[in-house]
Amino acid sequence: MRRDRHAFVGIVLGSLLIGLAGCGGSSAPARLYVLTPAPDAPANPQGAAGAGGPSIGVGPVRLPGLLDRPQIVTRRGADEIDRAEFDRWAEPLGNNVPRVLAENLAAHLKTDRVALFPWNSARSVQYQVLVDVMRFDGAVGGDVVLDARWAILGADGKEVAVNRSLLTQPTGGAGYQALVTAMSRALAALSREIAGGIQALPRG
Repeated sequence: MRRDRHAFVGIVLGSLLIGLAGCGGSSAPARLYVLTPAPDAPANPQGAAGAGGPSIGVGPVRLPGLLDRPQIVTRRGADEIDRAEFDRWAEPLGNNVPRVLAENLAAHLKTDRVALFPWNSARSVQYQVLVDVMRFDGAVGGDVVLDARWAILGADGKEVAVNRSLLTQPTGGAGYQALVTAMSRALAALSREIAGGIQALPRG
């Protein structure tokens, strides 16, 4: 009887060890991604103030709550989303998106006087860009959609321009790398529209 009990315990322990080994061996490493600025954007949007170009403050930039997570979110149909298990953002989108916008705007407006919100209270900006993103996602192998309302404030804090951009970019390929690249292109397109809005303002 004792021998049978020992044999049973040995079988159970062996099964547990095999199960744990299998779980450990099946875990894939996470793949990390970041949104990137347009190729002609400068590397540092918060560099020392230069003589040329307007001074721009970028932010606040608000994103949908469903994007506030490390997993890349994709869309399956109009009302269903997926969260990638192993494909993740290297940093929160709440940090990545404003920085890329700032770098793109610096390139389009040919200025190195760009600050990210919140900037030092002693630093004044000629224009402040507010962005409220309603949607920024897509389908793997499909299209990326960026839907954002944005406003430009003057030095006195009053709105001088208000607009909405609805932008679509094809991923052009399967996989999350193609999706993230398309998201960067959509953000570059939004930057061009905002820069155009600033350039169209009357100069005092």
